[in-house]
Amino acid sequence: MATVLEICSYLEKLAPTNLAESWDNVGLLLGRRNRPVERLMTCLTLTAPVSAEAVERQAQMIVAHHPILFRATKKITDATEEGRILLQLAEAGIAVYSPHTAFDSADRGINQQLAENLGLQQIQALRLIGDAPNSGAGRFGVLEKPLDRQEFLEKVAMTVQSRSLEVCWHKNQIVKQVAVACGAAAEFLDDAIRAGCDTFLTGEARFHSVLEAQSRGINLILTGHFASERPGIEQLAKEIAQQFPEIDCFPANNDRDPLTLFMA
Repeated sequence: MATVLEICSYLEKLAPTNLAESWDNVGLLLGRRNRPVERLMTCLTLTAPVSAEAVERQAQMIVAHHPILFRATKKITDATEEGRILLQLAEAGIAVYSPHTAFDSADRGINQQLAENLGLQQIQALRLIGDAPNSGAGRFGVLEKPLDRQEFLEKVAMTVQSRSLEVCWHKNQIVKQVAVACGAAAEFLDDAIRAGCDTFLTGEARFHSVLEAQSRGINLILTGHFASERPGIEQLAKEIAQQFPEIDCFPANNDRDPLTLFMA
């Protein structure tokens, strides 16, 4: 039976921690390294419902994309939501690993998957990180066949399994070269423009970033933070299961987008 440490070693090969942003907190955040793992759950964010699900489904390990221990923490008590989650998991003996921005940028990570699923070809990193082959922040590539606005937006919605998209579009512009960066990644707008992209897709962006995209003539698509990353976390469960066939790996059912649509 594989241990927490063996799974961590695999995850560090899949998404090397040196690819993570300097501000990030990746790796094993909670748990005993020698604990055997029979059941493993993946999720985007470790919320109270997700934590309860892990306990109920008797998981020994959670791979949570977003690190629960992100800012400096001096106390872990039941006075906070984060503290209650960590105490519940520690009491149940459940380990927690977060790959976050390392997995975003890995050569088989979320951005690479997103680019491939959109049908992009000649895929490259938007921003190189060191000398890591085939890795880097964001991705860009070209469509095999140029698409109009309607065709491409339908493709995006199907790819990220979303019923709604926020769009800032330039009239009659055809989509040929596309940049993607999951999560909240408007900081890569300049990189997308320098790469010659006509369209940039990310999860969320500030209002003034949208205005900048509009003024600089690049289409901007906001899928929602959750939608841009959740498919990659579902795929991660499959990847771990393939590497460790003796482990029951599954994505969390209670890992849901906190935002819903109200149609007036």
